Amino acid sequence: MHLRHILCWLPVCMLATDVLAAPPSTYQLVWQDEFKAHALDLTRWKAATNRRDSAQLTPDAVSVDDEGLHIRTYSANGQHYTGFLTTTGLYQPRYGYFEAKIRFQDAPGGHCAFWLQSPQMGKMIGDPQHAGVETDIMEHRLTDMKGKDIGRLASFNLHWDGYGQNHQHAGGQWLAPQSLDGSWHTYALLWTADAYVFYVDDQERWRSSVAVSQTGQDIRLTCEIKDKGWAGSIPAGGYGDAQHSPYRMDVRWVRVWQAQD
Repeated sequence: MHLRHILCWLPVCMLATDVLAAPPSTYQLVWQDEFKAHALDLTRWKAATNRRDSAQLTPDAVSVDDEGLHIRTYSANGQHYTGFLTTTGLYQPRYGYFEAKIRFQDAPGGHCAFWLQSPQMGKMIGDPQHAGVETDIMEHRLTDMKGKDIGRLASFNLHWDGYGQNHQHAGGQWLAPQSLDGSWHTYALLWTADAYVFYVDDQERWRSSVAVSQTGQDIRLTCEIKDKGWAGSIPAGGYGDAQHSPYRMDVRWVRVWQAQD
């Protein structure tokens, strides 16, 4: 018997069943990074270098080895560091089936994510189709803002019309049988002109037809730190140094399929 999950998060309330995921039969693999080169492929990814909330984003937090890509969160000299990768200006697909195999190893005060973003998001209020939509295929936190363990929770979110007074949001959640922290899982999105469908481990977990973007968006693999934010508080001692911190997001591969005429 299939499990059934009622996912209700205003302004969207929907029913999702355990439907197996797979790229539609007419789709073909058009873009991928298997992270085999032992170095970040700069023809596919850009590593941010700006300050973001409570952390300095740095390419030094990003590495590639035999096990794949790693984005590590660490502390040094009273500062916190992490990595933020984007395909902005390099690859910005419109529609498709997006999938990544990821192991989250998060810590309080930080969260990591696999998501899509539009450079025009929020620039045209009331027109998410052309402005684009922040599409969070999977956001993971170890703790919530009160420090409660929520490692089993998968969060799927849509944001549009900017992040100020006009901000709009829809989202769904799925509670896994065991913690998603520390183990490998596949996270996927089927994005068409009519809807978004979100999957975890080849099972449909949420879908929405609200604010569907009709414009090209970049792919992002990111970790972020914000003290006393939605992921809780930064540990008093920080996250450990760059060589010994256990906190990171590991990625085996990212793949994109699209419909072919």
